[in-house]
Order: sequence, then C-alpha cells, then structure tokens
Amino acid sequence: MVLNEYLAEYPKKIEDEIEKFLNEKKNNAIDDKIKEIVEIIEEYTLRGGKRLRPILMIIGYKLYGGKDEKEIIKAASSIELIQSYLLIHDDIIDDSDLRRGKPTLHKIYEKIYRDKKFGESMAIIAGDLSSVFAQEILDQTNFPIERKYTAMVKMAEIVEETGYGQVLDVTSLYRENFGENELLLLHTYKTAKYTLEGPLILGAILAGGYDFSMITDYSIPVGIAFQLQDDVLGLYGSEEKIGKPVTSDLEEGKKTLLMIKAMEDPVNKEKISKILGKKNISVEELELVRKIVKESGALDYTYSRAKDLVYRGIKAIEPINTDEKIFLKEFADYVIKRNF
Repeated sequence: MVLNEYLAEYPKKIEDEIEKFLNEKKNNAIDDKIKEIVEIIEEYTLRGGKRLRPILMIIGYKLYGGKDEKEIIKAASSIELIQSYLLIHDDIIDDSDLRRGKPTLHKIYEKIYRDKKFGESMAIIAGDLSSVFAQEILDQTNFPIERKYTAMVKMAEIVEETGYGQVLDVTSLYRENFGENELLLLHTYKTAKYTLEGPLILGAILAGGYDFSMITDYSIPVGIAFQLQDDVLGLYGSEEKIGKPVTSDLEEGKKTLLMIKAMEDPVNKEKISKILGKKNISVEELELVRKIVKESGALDYTYSRAKDLVYRGIKAIEPINTDEKIFLKEFADYVIKRNF
C-alpha cells in the first residue's frame, strides 16, 4: 500500500529535520531557561504521532508535480510545529494532563516548578515560539521566494481558520441550539481545513500549483469524517490507543455527533446531561453513556455519516492514476477503518 510506504518512510525524515532545526536553536540559546523551553518543545513535538500533516504536505507537493524531495521534507516539518503550537494551547484550554500518553507541556512545567499558573504561562510562550519556528523553517527552504511567501500567507490562513474552529468548539458548551449543522461547520474549520486541506494546499503551492478545487472537494468531507471517527474512538477507545483518559471528551463536555444524536431522545438527554461535563467520571458512568449511544442508534448514524463523507471525498479524486492519488484514497479508507 502506498499509504503504508509513506508512513514507513517519511516520519523519521521529518523528525530529523525538526531535531536539526531545534538543535540549532538550543546551541544558540542566550540563557539556560531558553534552552530548557526549546528542549521541552522538542520532546513534546517528537514524542509520537504518525506525522500525517507533513506527509500530506509532501503528497500535495508531488500531486502538483514537485520534484525536490529534500526541500519539501524540510518545508513539511514546519506544519508539525504548527501542530505543537495548537496542541499546547489546546491542552491548556481543556486543562488536559496527558498528550500522546505523556504529560502535557503546561503540566511538565507545573511539575518542575510546582506552580500551576507558571506552568500555563510557560506553555503559552512555548506554543507561540513553536508557531514562529514553523515560519522560520519554511523561510529557510530554497523554494522560489514568491512560492514561499504564498505558502506563509496560506499557513497564517490555516491558523486563523483553526482559531475560528476553536471558537466554535469552546462556545458550543454554552449554546443550546448547537446541533448537527453547527457541529459539521466546527469540524470543517477545526479539523478538515487544518488536518487535510491546509497541508495539501501548502505542498501544492510550493510545487507551483494554483487550482486547488480538487484538494478542497476531497479534504473537507474526508476531514469531517476523520473527526467523526476520532470522536467515536474518544468514547469507545482505550487510553493506550488515544493517548489520554477515555473519559476526557465527556469531562470536557464535548458535543460530538454521538452526543447530539443520542440526546434527541428526552430520556437519554436527561441521563447524559448529568454526566457530560462532569469531572472525575466513573467507569460505570462511562459505560452508561456508551450503552445509551449505541442503543439509541447514534453510533451507527455517526459511522454511516463518516462513510458517506469518505465516499464523497474519494469521488472527488477520480480517476486515480498516480501514487499520490492512491495515497489519498487509501488514507480516506483508513479514516473510517481506525479501530478501538
């Protein structure tokens, strides 16, 4: 499978570029505490993950005829530091303890200095630095200046749109009329544009591309499906699989499609409302929500919506006649086949 070949070949190359860049930052640090924050950013960034966004950036580049593999790998490492920037801040917003099975960045600082507020303050700074580092990496590549400029503008647009998605996410907790349509808009901005469309277009820009309609027609439905399946994993997965407590989404009060559909029934709504957003949810409460979601048909509905969206995305890239298009088809299939 082309997907497996990329997942086997490119993560290490991308991580090597990140490590090389951050090593230079550490070597040029003007103070031990600055070196320390770069080291913590490095550990947080390199601790795990499939590097899907940078790989998709490479795919977008090759899809539009790009040939300089060395430079696109370097450029693609920038989107992984954008990922760190967003996740570090997201962890603070959600007051999360774990990310990829290890302490979140603000918790690392809190443990070292035994001060919660200090930990959050340093994490905000670390996130901001990660964002700037991403721009620096992109600027240091040897692509034509006009392509780099256009890519940087696009990167800023990706962060802006993700911010809008985050606004929709955080405020959803306080909106009584937050339903399926609002949720799909949220997933479009917080996941689809950031995880798929953005990286693919960034790569295409660096290859000299200009018409990205095929990318958009593929990315938005597949990206939404990715998040729908992610929410299923968040409820029915294991801590080992998802890298955080299995009660996290419930404790955050996330209004997933699973919750929205299950709570259409007034009796279910009353039961779930007593648990959703509660801290220290018990195993019994988790199992109750899982049972309600499954028996209400919300689980089947969510999976069906994800499959329909993936099918729509695959249709957008027909006919498949290159390795990059095969990768995108296999990735779309992978989205709905991820298991618990």
